[in-house]
Amino acid sequence: MAGPAIPTVPTRRNVKVLTDAIASVTSGTNVSAMFLTKRYGAFTIEGTAFISASVKTLTVGGRSIEQNLKPHKSLQALQADAVNPAEDNTDESAAAELAGAGAEPELDSAPDLADPATPVEHGDLIFARFVDPAYGQFTVTGVSVASTVSDVVLVGGWFVSQAGSPAPRVVSVEVLAANGTHEYPLPPRIASWGEDAEAATEY
Repeated sequence: MAGPAIPTVPTRRNVKVLTDAIASVTSGTNVSAMFLTKRYGAFTIEGTAFISASVKTLTVGGRSIEQNLKPHKSLQALQADAVNPAEDNTDESAAAELAGAGAEPELDSAPDLADPATPVEHGDLIFARFVDPAYGQFTVTGVSVASTVSDVVLVGGWFVSQAGSPAPRVVSVEVLAANGTHEYPLPPRIASWGEDAEAATEY
């Protein structure tokens, strides 16, 4: 099976194009959304868009894509009707059932996928598949960011590993390019969580 495509980071965002794309998205639409933040760099989330009950905005993988139907300040690119990350998995049922039941995914539930225990270093460009009871199945492609505070590695705000062990919501991880061999911007290691609004997504 061919590996995932590596999204291109736009040189600048087109607000009009983003606004038009947001207008075509409803809750339940499959989307591919690229974000750029200071803490996590550039990353793309592919999954199903939902209206968040807490913030009342369209989100994908727990991250808002809009505010009052205007592009979220971190949104760089948006494609509606993208392929749901669940649909390219030949073992399609296990992760979906876990998400619906609120259970944690078993590490061996999808043996045809990349190993969730794949070692990931700070700065690696990775493709990670997650299952979350609230957000369903989604993937994140981006640069892994290590924290010197709590020995965790994250991508796009989602925990990939802690102390070398896979995070509970990780189904699979694939290293697309090692640190220093890709052109994605490299965020610094996280030295303090503080009150940053970009705090990591909890397990």
